[in-house]
Amino acid sequence: MSFRQIVSTHHHENIRFHNGLPEGWNRDRFRQLCVGYAQIRGASAQCIRTLEIIIDMITPCAFRDPSQEPFCYARQETLIAGRGVTDRTIHNHERELEMIGLLERRLGANGARCKRKGLGLFLTPALNLISEMRDADEQSKAEKKEHDELRGDRSRLYRHVKHSLAVFASLPCSPEGLEDMMGELRSWPRADKLKYMSLDGLRSHVQAAHDLWKRIEIYVKKPGEFSGEPEACFGCHIQDQIEEEILSCNADGEVTMPSAEASEPDCSGSGPYGPPHCLESNHPTDTASSKAQKLPQVNNRILYELASPELRMHIDIAGGGDQNSKPSLYAIETGTWSRLSEIGTNICAWHAAIERLTIMGAILAGVITDARLSDPRLPPVVNPGGYLRGMVQADERGELNLISSFMGLLARRAREEEDRI
Repeated sequence: MSFRQIVSTHHHENIRFHNGLPEGWNRDRFRQLCVGYAQIRGASAQCIRTLEIIIDMITPCAFRDPSQEPFCYARQETLIAGRGVTDRTIHNHERELEMIGLLERRLGANGARCKRKGLGLFLTPALNLISEMRDADEQSKAEKKEHDELRGDRSRLYRHVKHSLAVFASLPCSPEGLEDMMGELRSWPRADKLKYMSLDGLRSHVQAAHDLWKRIEIYVKKPGEFSGEPEACFGCHIQDQIEEEILSCNADGEVTMPSAEASEPDCSGSGPYGPPHCLESNHPTDTASSKAQKLPQVNNRILYELASPELRMHIDIAGGGDQNSKPSLYAIETGTWSRLSEIGTNICAWHAAIERLTIMGAILAGVITDARLSDPRLPPVVNPGGYLRGMVQADERGELNLISSFMGLLARRAREEEDRI
C-alpha cells in the first residue's frame, strides 16, 4: 500500500468519529443549522426536505453520543414519504447532500441499507462540520443585512435624485449635463430587481447612485453657477425647492404653536393651527395633506441642531464623513434610520412611520425618539421601536401632535445650552 493510500485510509477512518453536539444543543437545533447551511450551498427545497426527513428518522441520542454514529437506514421508498417524487430524485438528493458535506453514503449492493450491517446515510460529516456551518450562517446573515441596507439606501437615493432632477428640469436655466443625469437615472434597475442582484453588483450600483447624488449636490450648493439671477417665481436657493415640502399654517408670518414646555406627543388636538386661507386649508383633503398638517416648519439646519451627538455622527457619516451644520435631506434621512437601527428599531416600524407621517414627519419622529432615550426628566424608553410605532398609532387615532413634541425638544436643547454656558 502506497503512502498516499495510507493517508487516504487514515483520513477516511477519522471522519467516522465525532464529538457530539455542542453543550445545550439538541437534534432540532442541529437540523435547523443543517437546513440553513444547505440553503446557503444552493440546495433545492425538495432536497432540503429530504435532509429533514433523514435527520428526523435518527434517534436524538445518536447525535449526542460520540461512541456511535447517527445514520438513517430507511429505504428510498420511505424517504419519498408521499411527496410525489421518484427514487431517482431521492438518489440525486442523497448525492447532492454528500457533495455539500452533510452526509456520507455507506450503502450495500444496489444501494441497500441495513441497520444490523451498519449500511445507510451517515450524518457524521455534518457533526464534524458544525463550526464551519455556524461561520457560514453568520456570514450569510451579515451579507443579507448588508444587502437589505444597500437596497434601503438605493431607495432613498432614488427618491431624492428623482425629485432633485425634476426641480432642475423646472428651472429657467437647467444645469449642464441634466439630460445625462436623467438618462443615468432611467438606466437604474427597478426596485423589485434589486432583491435578486448579487451583493457585489448591488454595492457597485449603490456606489454609482451615490456618485450621481454627489454630482447633484454640487449644483444644489452652488446654484448661481448655472441659474444666474433668480426670477420672481423662483426661490433664490434651489436647496429650498429640493427638500421635502412642509405644509405650514404660518401664512401671516405669525407663529401659533403649543407651549414649549411639552416634551411628549400631545393627544389634545389633531387639527392644524392657522388662518383659514393658509396653504393647508387650501390643500386637497387627502391622506398625505392631513399628515403634513401636523408638521412644524423646520429646515435641515434645525433638525441637525436638535439631533443628539450620536445622531449627528450618523448624519455626518451619511453626508460624506465631514461635519456639516446644513446637511442634505438625504443625509438626515439616512442618518436618522441608521441611528434608529442602532438603538434597536425594526425596519418595518420605520417604513410605517414614513407611510403614515411622510418622510419629514418620520425624520422628526425619529429625532424625538432618539432624544427621548436620554431625557433625564422622564422614565427611560425600553423599546425605541415600540415608542416610534406608538407615535404612528397615535397619529392614526388623530391624537399625535408633533408640533408640541418639537417645541418641547427645542426648549430642552435651549436648557442644555444654558447649562453648558
